[in-house]
Amino acid sequence: MLSRSDWTKQNYPAIVQLTTGTKIFPETLLAIAIVESQGKVNGVFYPAQGLVARKANNFFGIKEGTGWDGNTIDLPTPNDRDKISTFRVYSNFQESAADFIKFLKKNPRYTKAGVFKAPNYQEQIIAIARAGYAESPTYTDIITKVANQVERLTKNIAVNFTKYGKWMIPALIVVFFLTLSQNKKISYE
Repeated sequence: MLSRSDWTKQNYPAIVQLTTGTKIFPETLLAIAIVESQGKVNGVFYPAQGLVARKANNFFGIKEGTGWDGNTIDLPTPNDRDKISTFRVYSNFQESAADFIKFLKKNPRYTKAGVFKAPNYQEQIIAIARAGYAESPTYTDIITKVANQVERLTKNIAVNFTKYGKWMIPALIVVFFLTLSQNKKISYE
């Protein structure tokens, strides 16, 4: 189980890759995933610990819907009109995030609300809420607050894409230091 900070840092490079060219901001996607997938463990909320995330790797609460031909699972939804809902099942977080982007793109209400023309993640979050993604009147404030935290946590994570492939600078730094440590004799005395 990872803290919000650690979970964000772990998933940021994959989200940058998934959102490239989609007009979805990484901060938007990560903030929604954190809020929609969180679950309470020992009085603390953690990302990826909600029932739908744990049982279905579904980090956005996407229900089956028409046209879905993948696996599904029925889970309790006590706060919804329907007390049991059928959710899409994914292999991992990245698959869930990619399908969420498809969900936004294929539903015209998100385009009409300006989701893909938003100049920043704050306005994009407002547009997603305006399109009817969530019922809560405080949804925009909650997601924007989390997105601001995501931005602060990830501003020093460098992700570089070249025409020859993607390279993560932090991974190269780790490899460099591992190589260095193997060439040094470490004494614990």
